[in-house]
Amino acid sequence: MVCCAWLPAKRWLTLPLLALLAACNLLAAPNAGEQTVFSGPPAVRLASPLPNAVYMEGVTVNIQAQITNAGPDIDRVEVVVDGTIIAALQNPNAAGAPAFSIAQTWPAVGAGSHSISVTAFRADGSSSLPATVSITVVSSAQMQPTNTPAPAGGQPTPAPTDAQGSQGAQTAPTNPPPPTEPPPPTLTPTPSKPTATFIQGVNVRAGPSTLFNPPIGSFAANQTTDILARTPAGDWYKVRYYNGEGWVFGQLLTVSGDQSQIPVDPGPPPPTLTPTPIPVTPTPVTTVNLVAGNFRFEPGSPQCNQTFNIFLDVANLGTGPTASGGTITIQDFAVRDGALTQTTTGVFPVLQPGQTFTAGPIPITISTYVNEEHRLVMTVNGDNLIPETERGDNVKEARYTLGKGSCP
Repeated sequence: MVCCAWLPAKRWLTLPLLALLAACNLLAAPNAGEQTVFSGPPAVRLASPLPNAVYMEGVTVNIQAQITNAGPDIDRVEVVVDGTIIAALQNPNAAGAPAFSIAQTWPAVGAGSHSISVTAFRADGSSSLPATVSITVVSSAQMQPTNTPAPAGGQPTPAPTDAQGSQGAQTAPTNPPPPTEPPPPTLTPTPSKPTATFIQGVNVRAGPSTLFNPPIGSFAANQTTDILARTPAGDWYKVRYYNGEGWVFGQLLTVSGDQSQIPVDPGPPPPTLTPTPIPVTPTPVTTVNLVAGNFRFEPGSPQCNQTFNIFLDVANLGTGPTASGGTITIQDFAVRDGALTQTTTGVFPVLQPGQTFTAGPIPITISTYVNEEHRLVMTVNGDNLIPETERGDNVKEARYTLGKGSCP
């Protein structure tokens, strides 16, 4: 079996021989007789939904979590919505892996705020701390704009009538007409000001970089605000944040209004990091390079309003391990007009040099643009939380035609 056929050609020229052999031996089995001992409670991290996310009533909410410090004695994982258990996943880690993921769906019902939490239990009764997130569900009436009916066009304006009500009759004035005043000046319509609408929850920072840490606040999905400026590269925007201002990453928003009014502002310089003292013994430099590899759908032909799962290979082709696990952002666009139809996320654990991990199942449900072509964009480490030396190979795209399924 050719295990590394999908890797970018440039990597075969630059990686050491040892890294190439490790990359092809993707998930090597542990040495015989070795046994990992897990102590303490497991830990749960919610990858989806995002905090303060907004869903329309009736839309499927994809709940996904990663459990670490796991091991073979995980008895069950409970998914709770508003204090009620909606799923108790028994023996979810039959392989005894140190980390694994679970996925569950919940139909967004009941307008208002809802709490979603996930807890992992060991066989001895101990459990993790619940991982909790709050979301908001809105009814279709709240999302439907009210349109004022326009007057019927093409109707002729009635002719003015005289004092007796006859139309078109004119009486010659006995006095000369008053002097004609000049017409009022023509007003040029004011262009609409540029506005940002966020496609998902986003952090607000004091400058155009993730080095401005911690964030000064955040916006939830579908919130809007005024755009004040952009960086010369156009990858960060300065926006109105309450009574002040802040910077947000440009790939997480859409811009409306007159973009010619947006001034260019490089923003404040990034903060100076405290230099690390040079050790007496030189430490080998390690790098991380995450690569999006092979993928597959289950089932293979996505259908309208039917959840299908995505599996994506994530490889670390660097010389050092990742500092932590990371996320995979998946966005579905309609090819016809580029509209974003759905967003979901997946997770992957800490990856050693040369290791490949198959992330999934990552569930997603599409219910618009039936019998049309869609473009699925899968981005590894899209939030830039894991430092990398190369980001040009973090994205994988796929195109498919959405079948009719159960849609009318």
